[in-house]
Amino acid sequence: MSEDHRAISQMRAITISREYGSGGGEIAKRLAKATAPFTANPRVYRDALERVVTAVASAGNVVIVGRGAQVILAHQRDVLHVRIVAPLEQRIPYVMRREGLDQDTARRRIQSKDRDRDRYLQREYHRHPEDPHLYDLVLNTNIIELDGIVDLICLGLEHKSRRLSIPDLELGPGMGLPRYPTQPGDFRLPESTR
Repeated sequence: MSEDHRAISQMRAITISREYGSGGGEIAKRLAKATAPFTANPRVYRDALERVVTAVASAGNVVIVGRGAQVILAHQRDVLHVRIVAPLEQRIPYVMRREGLDQDTARRRIQSKDRDRDRYLQREYHRHPEDPHLYDLVLNTNIIELDGIVDLICLGLEHKSRRLSIPDLELGPGMGLPRYPTQPGDFRLPESTR
């Protein structure tokens, strides 16, 4: 087993959050396949969902799509959290093609699904799906093709897996960087443009 594959094998899961019509579901299918149970009682559903998400992640080597998994598994360092986004105007034709809808119906469906996903995460976890701090990667399918996004996720998975054994206090953007030789200057707008 190569060193990269050995490092990646330490990662338990990838969570995929996505805007409707951004290609996130298709990207997740290309990474793996997963499902979750349903119940009518919201509290029972949430408890069961959290148990399932946690159990599936504990089993390892899974891709979990939606379901608030980016929050449920937020404190597990061996999980890569990804958000897939795309401009609305590009998501509309995607949904039109995939679901055989006209433009107005596709737009309404996207907006409704996005609103429902946002409400769910806010109601259940008091978090917003757009919060970039929930994710290791936020990827835009605006220009990069879906297979390219899959490649970037795999690269992110590889890089994160190599840092699992590093103590928390040694992580962060400044670790390993030398101090600035002088105090950095601040960019200030000229008075006339304020």
